[in-house]
Amino acid sequence: MSRASEAARKAYPKEEGKVYSTAFGTFEFDRNAAEREGFQQGYEKAEENIISLIESRIGEIMGDAQPAPVLRIELRELIKRIKEEENDRR
Repeated sequence: MSRASEAARKAYPKEEGKVYSTAFGTFEFDRNAAEREGFQQGYEKAEENIISLIESRIGEIMGDAQPAPVLRIELRELIKRIKEEENDRR
């Protein structure tokens, strides 16, 4: 389970909705399904934006007259950890 889906389930847990009986059987629905899906998509987009922001900052640092190699290394390590954690959860 991804970090985004875990956060979405925590924010919008499954909530049993009305039960419908039809000729085909009984159906239940999850009242929070749409909100949970939107939350998850937003979370994933935010992660992408954060990584993009960090990568652009690395580019700015590399263009500086006096680059800060330690900061570049730390930022690259942060991107690596974010991606590894996401892969570990899948």
